[in-house]
Amino acid sequence: MAFRLESELREPVATWLEDAGFDVRMEVPILGRRADLVGSRERGLTAIEMKLHRWTEAIRQAIAYQIAADHVWVAMPLAAASRAYRQRWTFEAEGVGLLAVDDHGHVRRPIRAAPSPRLLPFVREKVLETFRIHELPFQAAGGFLAPEEDALSPRDVGVRSAGFLTSGSGAALPSDSVLTTVSPNE
Repeated sequence: MAFRLESELREPVATWLEDAGFDVRMEVPILGRRADLVGSRERGLTAIEMKLHRWTEAIRQAIAYQIAADHVWVAMPLAAASRAYRQRWTFEAEGVGLLAVDDHGHVRRPIRAAPSPRLLPFVREKVLETFRIHELPFQAAGGFLAPEEDALSPRDVGVRSAGFLTSGSGAALPSDSVLTTVSPNE
């Protein structure tokens, strides 16, 4: 099967997360953005941004999720992931993993996600709280359910958070340079 919609990547990627022992949710709010998939296991979170083609846009979104997630991934169809892999140094420098989904729904892991260099534990705790309040697991036959809109907003965190500025609309926008604002050791 050739992927025509990002939503077609959800089931194989969610199954990959579930097989690794994660509880999976879709469209989880993280500081004014929505991660396509988030997996929760014990006290950790893994966020995944899915794209059919635009890996540069996906990596920017994944970096934003590092504020709340222990590990972040970009998931793409195999052909697009192969093109993105040519820029693997970008993924590795940011600590973002790359998942490649083939036409049979098998998920490969060409680039492993590193522990998030931008993690804010209190933001992760708020997202985990959202998981506990809203018991909405992945449903293979019926699709996914999304949690309610009571997650932590950018205003709850403050004006600046790990290189992201909050705008009047509540969205988290990259500052001049995320790399100069937050070092990998912070």
